[in-house]
Amino acid sequence: MSTGSTFDAITSDQIGQVRIPAPTIKEQKAIATFLDEKTAEIDSLIDETEKSIELLGEYRKAVISEVVTKGLDPSVPMKDSGIEWIGEIPEHWEVKKFKYIAEVKANLVDPNEYQNYLQVSPERIEKDTAKLLDCQTVGDTGVESDNHLFFKGQLLYSKVRPALNKVTIAPFDGLCSADMYPIETNSWPNWLLYSMLSQSFVTQVRVSTDRVKMPKVNKEELGSFLLPVPPENEQRDIASFLESKMNSVDAAIEIERDLVCSLNEYRKSLISEAVTGKFKVPGVDES
Repeated sequence: MSTGSTFDAITSDQIGQVRIPAPTIKEQKAIATFLDEKTAEIDSLIDETEKSIELLGEYRKAVISEVVTKGLDPSVPMKDSGIEWIGEIPEHWEVKKFKYIAEVKANLVDPNEYQNYLQVSPERIEKDTAKLLDCQTVGDTGVESDNHLFFKGQLLYSKVRPALNKVTIAPFDGLCSADMYPIETNSWPNWLLYSMLSQSFVTQVRVSTDRVKMPKVNKEELGSFLLPVPPENEQRDIASFLESKMNSVDAAIEIERDLVCSLNEYRKSLISEAVTGKFKVPGVDES
């Protein structure tokens, strides 16, 4: 019955025309009591599953932060990094400013000349995970303002609301919103990606941007952030280890998300079948 040019809507008169099965008051009470109990059980399972997803997300952050600041070998000698939010690091590591590791490659272009390129905005990067979501072409998104031209292998980092921790490695050439920075590095890109996902990096971002209503990190601030830097061979090992570990975490999260979807579908199905008499509800006469 719903109609509308911008969104579907229904009138009160149309609602009045909807037909529903009408059991007796006694049966209505029995069905409602049954569904109150069963949906409460399902809701409790959904809450527990969503908490498991949240805990897996926290575990992800903890593992990344531990490995990019402590390394993979717990037996190596450690030293004080001199930075409160980083703590101790392996003795042979250095602490460097971001600007000595990577460079923002601003490259604003007219989007009208790149209509068939895919376009990336902060909304297309999942928070905390570096996952790039489905993207549309510049033409399909209707972008009018200048965007940065980026290239495959560069890091894309959201400078707006940076505490949301949206960073990814570009899998293709494309355009990105001016609210993002294309970044090139002279270090191992995947290691830098995980370093930027770490809590020590996000802590610096928060300290730098919490003072303003609309947090935004500029190039100078980004360049001043400090990172513990291992030798390149360890950067590769760290990136490889974390990629494998995060794949396992992602798989576990996906299982939990599928369970939430199944529970929600079961909840809907249970309600629909109970209120339409598809099965006998306790307390409802068979007749």
